[in-house]
Amino acid sequence: MVMTRKQAAIALAIAVLGALILWMIYLKTVGAVGAIPFRLGVVGQAASIDPALAESSAEKLMASAIYEPLVRWDDETESIKGALANTWGYGKDSRSIVFMLKTNVSFHNGRRMQAEDIKLSWERSLKNIGTGPRFYLFSTIEGVEDFIKGDAPEITGIKVLNSQTLQINFSTPDSAFIYKITNPAFWVADTRDDVEILMGTGPFKLDSFDSEKKLSAQRFPRYYGLRPSITKLDITCYKDEVRGLAAFQNGELDALDTVPLSELSWLEEDKNIQLVKSPLMGFYACAMNTVSVPFNQPELRQALSYTIDREALVKSVLGGVGQPARTIIPLAMPGYNRTLVGYSFDPDKVVELLLECDYLNRAMPTTLTYTYNSDEGHARMAQALKTQLENMDMVVETMSLPWEEFEKRMVSRQLGFFRMGWEADYPDPDGILYPLFHSSQIGITNLTGYNNPQVDRILDAARSETKSTTERIKLLRRAEQIILDDAPMLWIAGNEGVSLVRSNIKGFKFDGLRLINWQRLNIEPEAS
Repeated sequence: MVMTRKQAAIALAIAVLGALILWMIYLKTVGAVGAIPFRLGVVGQAASIDPALAESSAEKLMASAIYEPLVRWDDETESIKGALANTWGYGKDSRSIVFMLKTNVSFHNGRRMQAEDIKLSWERSLKNIGTGPRFYLFSTIEGVEDFIKGDAPEITGIKVLNSQTLQINFSTPDSAFIYKITNPAFWVADTRDDVEILMGTGPFKLDSFDSEKKLSAQRFPRYYGLRPSITKLDITCYKDEVRGLAAFQNGELDALDTVPLSELSWLEEDKNIQLVKSPLMGFYACAMNTVSVPFNQPELRQALSYTIDREALVKSVLGGVGQPARTIIPLAMPGYNRTLVGYSFDPDKVVELLLECDYLNRAMPTTLTYTYNSDEGHARMAQALKTQLENMDMVVETMSLPWEEFEKRMVSRQLGFFRMGWEADYPDPDGILYPLFHSSQIGITNLTGYNNPQVDRILDAARSETKSTTERIKLLRRAEQIILDDAPMLWIAGNEGVSLVRSNIKGFKFDGLRLINWQRLNIEPEAS
């Protein structure tokens, strides 16, 4: 059919009018959703959002909206992805790595980010960290010891080749470094700007931060990457899960990062909310001082590991949250070995091992004192452990200490049998095996005094392997098996987060490092 000019004009006008109506509907929807902030509650304190100082989960989560690393961990693909860096690669001798930076990245003050900013930001972080527990993250970079002692004005191993190229030289090979730099200590801030809270490059620009209470931020309009669909972010801190849950029930929050275990059963039945479970890269364990009597006997440590019914502990004490841990590397971490048998409840094996170490043959068996920091949840776990160990004729007592005293004794290795929790600093088995079990870390992060030269050699070899991820994981799994056999710890559960989320919130999930991919988060209009 041939259309007249008049008919064509009318058809065009109708099409334009239809498109205009659709556009107005879209703007109305986006405007309505975008004007509403995403309100997240977090349990815990946030004294600072400075990435150089961020240690608590609340601090890291808040900082992650404002600051970014060179590379990030992607939970969906279980791989490292570029963030501020576009490409990277290790040198042939495994003693250097070069990063090519993205060219279109700006800080929130509008200044273009350059390689020199990375160097200055990392040096500032190391000054704040000093020689404390997180120093090991930087320890393989050439020149860090002279810098931290004040003998050098810069870290000589961090080389700015040009405005967009950064080279890191290592004193010893470090294939784990690409994973380490996902840690907040390596997130980039504009150190040249004279402001109280340094500017970042992240998807959100800070509006305000009230220490210990609340962060508010707006979506950064000139963000170089995929911008989040939410335009405003409010994160509020709560002292405990009960107060956070009350705020959620009062309609003050769209999501709460942690819920009381005692409330899980009825929350699971509420169809208007989502309970989101997220496996985490950490574990709950009981550590043993491997150089003190009686825990210097491997047979006793192994017997303790076979005494525990982990499934029962996860169900009765942890409310079903977490995975029973028979291995060291948790389920959420790449390199998790599903074929590793590990430890499970085995009474016959317990008796056999106790006879080998002469524990049952003594007239007065040694009392095993289990120490934990004062906390209701830890107290329940301590009592449950005591019951299970006593069922196998072991003599056990428990002792509770305030956190400050507990930490002091734990770090100085004055405790023989004690509660141990660990959240990996980066998404790699090296982030658990090296700090906790390499002998070079004794007195720093190795709190059991564990010392096995064979394990040291394997972990060092894994750090030298930069060409084959498969071969590197094989080495790390070999080290894990040896450590597991030596049993310096009694692993109970792999950590798991349980979050409370409203039904109209989509894409909310913690990754293994307990961070959120802000770009995947979306608020749908609530049904009227």
